[in-house]
Amino acid sequence: RSSAEEAAGAEQTDFVLFAPIQMFLGREGTMKKVLAAVLSAILLITAVPALASGEEHAVMSSETLDIVSHLNDYNEEEARKAFAEGSAEEILFAKDGSSAFCIVYPSSASETVIAAAQELSKYLNQIIGAGGTMFPVVPESAFSGGPFISLGHTALAADVDTSGIRDDGYLVHLDYREIYILTADDETIFNGVYGFLEDKMDCMFVREDYDYVPQFPTIYFEPQTYVSNPDFAWRKVFQYEVAQNGWYRKLKNNGAVAEDIEQNAGWGTWCHSCFTFVPPEEYQATHPEYFSYNEAGEPAQLCLTNPDIYPIIESKMAQLMAQEPDKKYWDFSLNDNYDYCKCENCARVLEETGSMMGTMLPIINKLAQRFPDKIISTLAYFYNESVPQGMTCEENVNIVLCPINTGQLYSYKFGNSEKALKTKQLVEQWSAVCQSLMIWDYVVDFQNLLMPYPNFDVQKDNHDFYIENHVREVFHQGSREKNDEMARLRAYVLSRQLWDNSVDVSAVIAKYLNVTYGPAAEYVAEYMDLMNSELKNKAEDLDLYDSVWQHSSDYLSKKNNDRYLELINSAIDAAGKDERIISYLEEIKINVLYAVMNESNLLYNRKKDAFSEFSSLVNIHDIEQPYEVGATMEEYISSEYPLVLRNTALKITACVAASVLVAGIAAGIVLAVKKTRRKKKPNSI
Repeated sequence: RSSAEEAAGAEQTDFVLFAPIQMFLGREGTMKKVLAAVLSAILLITAVPALASGEEHAVMSSETLDIVSHLNDYNEEEARKAFAEGSAEEILFAKDGSSAFCIVYPSSASETVIAAAQELSKYLNQIIGAGGTMFPVVPESAFSGGPFISLGHTALAADVDTSGIRDDGYLVHLDYREIYILTADDETIFNGVYGFLEDKMDCMFVREDYDYVPQFPTIYFEPQTYVSNPDFAWRKVFQYEVAQNGWYRKLKNNGAVAEDIEQNAGWGTWCHSCFTFVPPEEYQATHPEYFSYNEAGEPAQLCLTNPDIYPIIESKMAQLMAQEPDKKYWDFSLNDNYDYCKCENCARVLEETGSMMGTMLPIINKLAQRFPDKIISTLAYFYNESVPQGMTCEENVNIVLCPINTGQLYSYKFGNSEKALKTKQLVEQWSAVCQSLMIWDYVVDFQNLLMPYPNFDVQKDNHDFYIENHVREVFHQGSREKNDEMARLRAYVLSRQLWDNSVDVSAVIAKYLNVTYGPAAEYVAEYMDLMNSELKNKAEDLDLYDSVWQHSSDYLSKKNNDRYLELINSAIDAAGKDERIISYLEEIKINVLYAVMNESNLLYNRKKDAFSEFSSLVNIHDIEQPYEVGATMEEYISSEYPLVLRNTALKITACVAASVLVAGIAAGIVLAVKKTRRKKKPNSI
């Protein structure tokens, strides 16, 4: 329906619900005053929380998104003119779609380096519009002279100072007829290739299925040398799309691997691994005392104070390491439940150290001593997230702190909510006793993967706080499912920040929207700015398991959802016939429709219409899960949400019946009052 018809439908629903009361109020002046007084009292009581919510919030983050103001920061046409304006002192890299430069790689290069050289050639040809005829790729042994791009550790690059490169960072040196792209290890040379294309060529790798490649037929460069090092040594955004089509490489997610988001580069064992080392199926029958048990009597965790446990763990660790000697990180950690061992010895350690980590850390330290050339890792999670009193970590112990009981509105840096303060203290306390601290942060709503979730600006302060506390590895957990809310944008922005947290987040998002949504970018920018503002000004927090109804008085109110729909529909109109952009905008519209469907009101037709469009779009966009666990999207559409609609209809019926009943009772009271008055009236003479 049109927005006017929808509004009329809402008014009609309101009339049906409250018409009997309205009719009654108009009949009796005295009773009208009584009810008005009661209603006024109710309104006053319910207004108190609203007034309180208008109070000034504590600091949530140092910045608030202002994407709209940055929309004109980048313009491809202006950039094309700037690239074409050069001088004799500058490097003429390309002229009218032609270039004399070739790409040279070491003669003994690995397949990775050769693939990176070919990738660089492909993109450079697209940029200057050469159709693949420029930038030949040659081994150093076949190079015969002329302008060149040296990729990796060629003999040509022997005199280039690479001492400033740290971790998997890269160096770019631009000279008159010579360009060098180098990393400390040639196996990470893709970072230099994609970094150069973004830094110097304005490319933007915005999605796993779309790259923004500008058109610059003529290019001049100023001579320059710069080094770009990551703020975090190990980086991964856990999001389905990141592992697809090599996008993880373009995002410089060195913790991800191709095609499988569940795998983590450099890790032998990952998490919740204790039964990998002491399997119940192998040991429970003969040694039931090795385990703690859940209510169903099933093995849940290990009894880590049992002295017979450690030799088994160490032996299995050595066996696994021998099978994968190239792996650097090895995890031994608790399972994903709260059923920790409560035996006498474990209880004593808990009392002495104040944390169940007191039973885990001695084992981790012993493994670290036994395998000094590896990093031994464990999760600080659930019941063992606190630092055990009187204990410290071996130099090669890696603590993975997982603040699951936190939110995404208040930055940990400031700690201005109870949850943020707890996480802040945990980071600081672990940083004081551990030289290798990793943060496992959660950046989506696991209970509603499609619900709008505006947490983009809080991460910058969180990252600053991590850096201040010597955190070198970050794992941002998004979702393993396809096409979740703003999945690509969130993955892109987080990846940029993990490499360089000094970036202006609003400016990065503004360019992303420009190159991804074209003429529709302004509407998406306004949508994001409005949502972020409404969240920050009115919400109490943004938790990891929130529902739409919990934000019905702040950023997901009916009024706001109406405005979001209006903006996204305007964006789709602005896209014209561009099917690519329309498809991307439909991904956002799915999120808004999901919010409308789950509003805390009884507007049945509004919900039903939103559900109809939602069902069509999620099928087109191949969305499989509405939640992290539970119903599939097919089940949600076929049975779960239709039940919501039926319940809404029942509530409307109940409200109408209640309204009629209240009106009838009130009318009876009025008649009784009138009869009483007539009886008390003196007889006339």
